[in-house]
Amino acid sequence: FLMLALNYRAVGAPLVTLLAAGVGYLVAVRAAPWAGEQAGVAMPSDVEPIMVVLLLGIVTDYSVFFLSGMRRRLLAGEPRLDATMGATGHFLPIVVTAGLIVACGTAALLAGRLEFFRAFGPGMALTVLVGLAVSVTLVPALLAIGGRRTFWPSLPSTAPVQTRPARPVRRLETWPETLAQFASSKPVAVVVILLTLGVAALASRGLAETELGLTAVRGLPDDAEERQAALAAAQGFAPGILAPTVLLLEQASGRPDPEALARVQERLADQEGVAAVVGPADPAAREVSGLVLSDAAPAARYLLVLDEEPHGGPAIDTLERLRDEVPRIVSESGLEEATTGFTGETALAAETVRTLTGDLFRIAVAAFAVNLVLLMLFLRAVVAPLYLLVASALAFTATLGLTTVVFQTLLGHDELTYYVPFAVAVLLLSLGSDYNVFLVGRIWQEARGGSVRDAVAIAAPRASRTIAIA
Repeated sequence: FLMLALNYRAVGAPLVTLLAAGVGYLVAVRAAPWAGEQAGVAMPSDVEPIMVVLLLGIVTDYSVFFLSGMRRRLLAGEPRLDATMGATGHFLPIVVTAGLIVACGTAALLAGRLEFFRAFGPGMALTVLVGLAVSVTLVPALLAIGGRRTFWPSLPSTAPVQTRPARPVRRLETWPETLAQFASSKPVAVVVILLTLGVAALASRGLAETELGLTAVRGLPDDAEERQAALAAAQGFAPGILAPTVLLLEQASGRPDPEALARVQERLADQEGVAAVVGPADPAAREVSGLVLSDAAPAARYLLVLDEEPHGGPAIDTLERLRDEVPRIVSESGLEEATTGFTGETALAAETVRTLTGDLFRIAVAAFAVNLVLLMLFLRAVVAPLYLLVASALAFTATLGLTTVVFQTLLGHDELTYYVPFAVAVLLLSLGSDYNVFLVGRIWQEARGGSVRDAVAIAAPRASRTIAIA
């Protein structure tokens, strides 16, 4: 409300936007679970906060597009209904194309293997379609009813409405237009492209350092009983005591040599990141039937207490090192025929992160393919959609790289919560597609009557201001 009120210097404009977003939420929050039931997928509780953010984002974007067009036409002297119909007709193809790209892009989450993603996909796609439907129906209707009052007091409702046609916009009448045309000359454009690519590449470097983990306990408020208990357990024992990692060792035939099992336990305890090991070398543990030695099979179990919180990135890194080291440790301890496997919550977190990384790649391919097809249909072109996809990819890598630098390097967190890349991808695909389609759509419309350079000079400054507000 505050951002829109300051930018439009009006009260009605933010009210229209928030009313549309509220109506969209009331519909989507009921429609998404229904769609999940029809698809046989339970909607996770995490979906509602992201639904709110996504819905507010896209409805605000589309409302700002219509508001900016409406205000410009009212300032040019057009009557209320003419201004509404002109702004709606002008921006409707752009808004619908952007909305379909976002809906199909979020539906691409179905390409993932994690049930987490497959549950999010239908709900997010339906949320976008609801936001789109509200934006192209309710928002123009409210603008038609409100007219100049929507922009009061910057556009007084009592001002006389001029019926004469708007004066044609003169080419390069403002300094932003002059600057835009200068920047679109080929030599300058090449420099701008190289600088942009350089900055994006520099920002993307942090991506290589990104650590992911499950931060369910540490994400709780400081006064939560679960977090306080976890901190106390970490201080009294070690952080990994909350969920020890289990190493299962199985002998192909015959009982494992007790001395060899003890040597494995001793070497495991010496590994970096391991605070303590409970295993066959502990007399007290052996007394508990089935705890560290199997009565029914030639197998032994080791409980590894890690130095780090068991769901976090550092613990996952420790586990991955152990996966590489344990076969050698077991073999050198005299158990050449034994096989090993890890389980426990750290192993589960590691598998989740590994699967998520693969899912993100598959989802990105599917989303970009859909994005490319819809952009080609909208622009009836091949090259421009490819430019936009490259820009979207750079925006994602640069954003996630900077996020890693800020949270892991500057603020000292061990990792990012595992679904941050997913949320970043959904929001950037959604908002980035809106802005790309809006900007290029405006240039495309202007280029019908002149050169591309003149179209850039006229459309880019106007679109940029609207995008900045959004």
